[in-house]
Amino acid sequence: MRDTFAIDVHNNRGFDVALSTLWESEMKRVCIVGGGPAGLGAANMFRKSGVDFQLLDEGPPLDVRQHDCADHLGTGIGGAGLFSDGKFSYYPSGTSLYTLSPPSRLKAAYSETIIVLREAGIEAPEFPVRSFDCGNPDVGVVHKAYPSQSATLAQRRKLTSALANQYQVGRIRPLSRVEGIKRAANGYVVTYRDRPSDRTISATFTDVVLATGRFGGLSLKRLWNSPSLVTEQQRYELGIRIEHPNGVGFLSKIKDNDVKLLINTSSAPVRTFCTCRHGEVWNIRYDAMSALSGRSDGPPTDYSNFGLLPRFAGDQAHRGRKIWEHFIHTFGKARQALWQPLRGFMDGTSMELTRVNLANRPWYPRETFVPGDIGGIIHPELKRILSDSIYALLRQYPDIDCTDAVCLFPAIEGVGCFPSTTQELRTRSDGVWCCGDLVGKFRGLVPALVSGHYVGLAIGNE
Repeated sequence: MRDTFAIDVHNNRGFDVALSTLWESEMKRVCIVGGGPAGLGAANMFRKSGVDFQLLDEGPPLDVRQHDCADHLGTGIGGAGLFSDGKFSYYPSGTSLYTLSPPSRLKAAYSETIIVLREAGIEAPEFPVRSFDCGNPDVGVVHKAYPSQSATLAQRRKLTSALANQYQVGRIRPLSRVEGIKRAANGYVVTYRDRPSDRTISATFTDVVLATGRFGGLSLKRLWNSPSLVTEQQRYELGIRIEHPNGVGFLSKIKDNDVKLLINTSSAPVRTFCTCRHGEVWNIRYDAMSALSGRSDGPPTDYSNFGLLPRFAGDQAHRGRKIWEHFIHTFGKARQALWQPLRGFMDGTSMELTRVNLANRPWYPRETFVPGDIGGIIHPELKRILSDSIYALLRQYPDIDCTDAVCLFPAIEGVGCFPSTTQELRTRSDGVWCCGDLVGKFRGLVPALVSGHYVGLAIGNE
């Protein structure tokens, strides 16, 4: 199928009529919701196979996104992690990605992904062929090693531009907020708000690809109308980021680009996330809430930071739900981030930071960071689990416990609600697919790109 638009691109109404008329004659008409790496990966495969599609993202286009503007870091063409920090981690990172079926499609999607990465100057290994064993996961602190690299902002812009700017006007629609998806006789009616024109537009598609990121599950009830999309309580991950001076702790001793430690206490498994040497901490607004992200692709700072989050999944998900509901009730609508000295968080010891130390903190936007009793605000069970994991870390890396170490809250990786999907990333609703962090079984830039290409291949081959 060909890209055969011949319309006045300055006339939005004319475009919509022409697009609707064109799609009526096409076999596949796909709506991609979300313009991050997963959505762009699916679009790349549709371009190659000739499948008609439209991609909708509520954020700004790539060429107006600013790397130092918090409002541009959470949404927009390119997504959050690809635009902001840019760590590319490979197997055994995102291990569950490699269980997708059929293997031939997964390998083809991986091959398509490394092509676009290498064209942007980002080196990537070939498809993995070995199994993974991280040792004894039931004892102490376990280091999960995997290949990882940080791409420059220029490389990531080149990659995103290649994935987003190779289409005629109208295929990729930023500033378009999806307001509802409804089952229809011939597929799905997607209704969205076009912010530049302030118009509400509805269009019919045979298939829908959901690629709305790690917080996407929170909006499923709002988006999905009659019947609702089947979801599952897959995992909850809520915790803190810890910031300390450079040159201490595991970040000074383990040389991995992204250090993954699995900390197994008697209470729950805890993991480090997004380790950032000489980095910054950003408080980023999303649709439903704000959350902290670390990055280390800006000017070097005097501090390093990492996320520390317990995971509640499977038969322990009910514990996570209790902690999550407490967070939503007490802090969920806050747009501020809290900081507290590490020792104060652990045992209540008073340890005020000096004005000089505060002035040098790489926290952005600075006015959104306020002091607070994190340990007193979060659920008592979460406080106990995090404290236990910190003590486990300190037994191996005692120099983390210094006067300049602080905790910051909230860090969020798992929101509990995820679409129920098969091993082919199909949902229980015919013609609806998921890819990227929204799937919940894997996360990160490489799994997002691969799963997007995977879904694009699956739909294109039907």
